Amino acid sequence: MSDAPGMRLLRLAARLVPAVRRDAWLREWEAEAVWSWGRIRREGRVGTLERLRFRARMASSFIDAGTEAFAALGARNGRRRMTGLTNDLRHAVRALLRRPGFTGVAVLTLALGIGASTAVFTLVNGVLLRALPFDDADALLSLRHEGRDGQDQLPISPGLYLLYQEQARTLDGVAIYTPAAGNLMVEGQPERLLGQAVTPSFFGVLRAAPALGRTFVDAEGAPGGESVVVLSDGLWRTRFGADPQIVGQSIDMGGVSRQVVGVMPAGFGYPDRESRFWFPLVIDPNQAPIAAFFGNGIARLAPGADLDAAQTEIGGMMGRLTELRPGDGGAAFLEDVNVAALVRPLKDQLIGDVTTTLWVLLGTVGFVLLIACANVANLLLVRAESRQRELTVRVAVGAGRREVLRTFMSESLVLGVLGGALGLVLAQVAVRTTISFIPSDLPRMDEIVLDARVLAFAAALVLGCVVFFGLFPMLRYGAEDLAGALKSDNARGSTGGRERHRLRNGLVVTQVALALVLLVGSGLMFRSFRALRSVDPGFEPGGTMTARLIVPQGEISDPVETATFFRQLRERLAAQPGVAAVGMITAVPLGGGGMSFGGLEVEDHPREPDELPIFASQPQADVGYFQAMGIDVLQGRGFERGDGGDGTRAVVVSRAFAQTWWPDTSPLGRRVRFGADNEDWYQIVGVVEDVRQNGLEEPSAEMVYFPTLTEADGQLVPARAQDVVLRASGGDPMALLPVLRREVAALNPRIPVADPRTMSEVFDGATARTSFTMAVLGAASGIALLLGLVGIYGVISYVVSQRTREIGVRMALGASAATVRGMVVRQGLALALAGVTLGLLVAALASRVMGSLLYGVSAMDPLTYAGVAATLVTVAVGAAWVPALRAAGVDPSRALRAE
Repeated sequence: MSDAPGMRLLRLAARLVPAVRRDAWLREWEAEAVWSWGRIRREGRVGTLERLRFRARMASSFIDAGTEAFAALGARNGRRRMTGLTNDLRHAVRALLRRPGFTGVAVLTLALGIGASTAVFTLVNGVLLRALPFDDADALLSLRHEGRDGQDQLPISPGLYLLYQEQARTLDGVAIYTPAAGNLMVEGQPERLLGQAVTPSFFGVLRAAPALGRTFVDAEGAPGGESVVVLSDGLWRTRFGADPQIVGQSIDMGGVSRQVVGVMPAGFGYPDRESRFWFPLVIDPNQAPIAAFFGNGIARLAPGADLDAAQTEIGGMMGRLTELRPGDGGAAFLEDVNVAALVRPLKDQLIGDVTTTLWVLLGTVGFVLLIACANVANLLLVRAESRQRELTVRVAVGAGRREVLRTFMSESLVLGVLGGALGLVLAQVAVRTTISFIPSDLPRMDEIVLDARVLAFAAALVLGCVVFFGLFPMLRYGAEDLAGALKSDNARGSTGGRERHRLRNGLVVTQVALALVLLVGSGLMFRSFRALRSVDPGFEPGGTMTARLIVPQGEISDPVETATFFRQLRERLAAQPGVAAVGMITAVPLGGGGMSFGGLEVEDHPREPDELPIFASQPQADVGYFQAMGIDVLQGRGFERGDGGDGTRAVVVSRAFAQTWWPDTSPLGRRVRFGADNEDWYQIVGVVEDVRQNGLEEPSAEMVYFPTLTEADGQLVPARAQDVVLRASGGDPMALLPVLRREVAALNPRIPVADPRTMSEVFDGATARTSFTMAVLGAASGIALLLGLVGIYGVISYVVSQRTREIGVRMALGASAATVRGMVVRQGLALALAGVTLGLLVAALASRVMGSLLYGVSAMDPLTYAGVAATLVTVAVGAAWVPALRAAGVDPSRALRAE
């Protein structure tokens, strides 16, 4: 015994066993160790690998020792009724430890299914199921609008905000928030921070109290109010050292001295964790336009009101705007274009369109879990057959159906608990890994955590799995079946024939069918991803970088000086080595930046009194932009120096806009203007290629590019927030970032260079959600395919082992090796074809769910279905080929002698 490896581990495990059972327990394990190691030595298999395996076997004794300790604890506490259960569990643990290969495969299979399901449910829980972190969050509403019968998606305007606040009886508070940026000087270096400009009612609507100080008062949101700011907990700690004396102090933000009046608690970050500060949004009630949509509206339901009542009231107000705001041209305009209110729960607005994606992913990993359970059920059926003589003897000495069921269920429970524990570990790793790959536009990412609901979900999965695969052996081998087997001359023969394999074959067919459904979904997402990647965005992303610059009025108040800053920066950058082209625009395509969108008038297409205005995107671009972005100029020219408010009022239009209004002639020389009341006409000097501004899956919008310097009411108006675009003459475009920072600092060291990235990264971000969904589906499909093939391989291998005598007889009677191989492969092929047929039907039924996630490919794409089916059948035949080769190698004489 002394030379058997792992004996120290065995004696250490014995310390867990209660003293009254310790000696007997240790003798039993030592006897088994001596016998097992002696057999290994007699067979001449002593080596490093065998010693490691034996040590692992001895280490597993800790599990058995733990069950002994648990049983003793139950007895000491008087829970005698638990004795039977603990004994069953103890015997189950020992039985499973005697088959470490079977146990390891079963536990790992379950861990993959449970871990994947728990990981995706963690995403679903954090994004969809958890309530918003606010008091009475169900009463929070989002206020949005749509115009031209749903063609335009609009936020809220200052005029509508005041209207709702004054007259809506179903609302207990209305607020506006809109993204803002602040340039904070930190140790002499400018840092651009993202924040929100909010109405003073904002924090009250959310019922969010500060951790320090206060929030805003009404006077601070009126013209002439004090410049104040509320800090986030993160900004307070990282930039101000968590100094409680910060309240009341003034800080320099964008050249404006703002007094810190409060600090929000650590858990607050609305609308997202990127918000580092909040300052008042100033609205003048006397000059609040009702048709200028720019902010996000939120509200809280009044006590006793519900969503339907709020929608009815707000909708009614939108239908009589001219009555509520007589003489207001904006109100008449909104009625003309049929602007309607959209009142929705705030949570639904924040979640957006990711709901279908997440539920599809959860259903996908649910299929993986079913396949895993079917695999384990098959393993347990095979194990039950190998233990048939043992079970028949138990029945013969009086064991009934309940005792046999407890035997099966105890082993299933141990497997389920071990698989669930390992699955939770895998889920935690998967969630942490996945978060780094989740698209940045997925909402509520910071709320994705393993909480009590996730743990309860995992526990429910374990219980469901235990019941699912634990009952299969009992369905096939009840006490009555085993009693009949005992009466048989050959117990093993009682399970012969087709009936014996029907249940296992059914499980394999189910695995193949579910795997095919997942492979079809993965294939469709892959084709959708390829279709998105092949979309021509209208520009050349390679070799280009971009960064955001914002010049607040507090830094440079004079509009001419502001325009001069951007002009000088462009000229200095263009003169740098390695810069092929430089340009600027208010929002680069696919970048997620805000895009001006408003009504236009076309000079040679006068609008009838009952005709809706022309709506088009209105970015502002400057000299060199089209060249830097690689946007083709189809007619005329791009912008030149002198185009702007104090020079030529020039615009450049997209091809879509030109084809809409001048399909048979050139638009060059035609004129457009902002709205019907504006006297300043802008002349079209060029036509450029369409670009996908808002998304690759969105059609190219009609666009009218205005200069970055315009004129309104005799005043020059420069674009103060612009994206700089630099095209490199070669190499990595991000190598130009230090050049950009240096030149900006040379002109004004207080202006930060923010959000630097290549346009290739921007383009990749436009496909991020599709690629993420594809990756998760692909991983799930790969696991499903592997488990399905393991199922086919296992069943065919077991059938071959059970038919060894039959195969020997066939070969003794003259059957060739090719005939035997064909017989075995045909059996595997039959299972694969049955699973593929069933899977195609299920996939066709489930295709409607996938439709909203696809681009450029039909949910019933025949190429995908045919390719997946052919691939699955081919791989399944390959899985059956290995047992077929083994069957063809059977020696007839040895097979017959063995029988």
